[in-house]
Amino acid sequence: MRIRKYLNQKGFSLIELMIVVAIIGILAAVAIPNFQTFQARSRQSEARAQLAAIYTAQKAFQAEWMIYFGDFMASGYTPEGDMRYNVGFSAAGTTTPANYSGRVGGDNTAGAGVGPTDINTMSYCGQAYGMCLDLSTGGGIPGAGLDATTFVAGAIGNIGGTGDDQWVIDDSKQLRNTVSGLP
Repeated sequence: MRIRKYLNQKGFSLIELMIVVAIIGILAAVAIPNFQTFQARSRQSEARAQLAAIYTAQKAFQAEWMIYFGDFMASGYTPEGDMRYNVGFSAAGTTTPANYSGRVGGDNTAGAGVGPTDINTMSYCGQAYGMCLDLSTGGGIPGAGLDATTFVAGAIGNIGGTGDDQWVIDDSKQLRNTVSGLP
């Protein structure tokens, strides 16, 4: 009687289990790269948001002083949080506007989180990027710069792809991804 009880038990065969494992493996092979690309695209939103904030600050400063000015502290741009991108201008900026009496320059202390870099007040380092490029000498963001009548701000960061992701925005609010860092 007991032997018959064990012979009647139902279950999955080894072949059925192997088929299920193979199907899960195929689904994972398709889903993981798509997830990584989606994750990288969501990280790009930081660059777009930071550059839009720089644009707004520059336009507000220009409306008051009739000049674009590369000093972020003076123009009112101060990012918060842990940034993944370095943002700033690659070329030396304009001189201080005539009759300007506001703040110029930052505390020039680099540290954890976000703050003016040791380089100058025209760029902010993304601590998650792992290095701080000297954006003031043209190293890092090709084409980014400013003068009294125009500006091009840039952002560069690593979002998990094979290379750096680079964005620029200009005084006409044209936002471009100049080098894609998507995986």
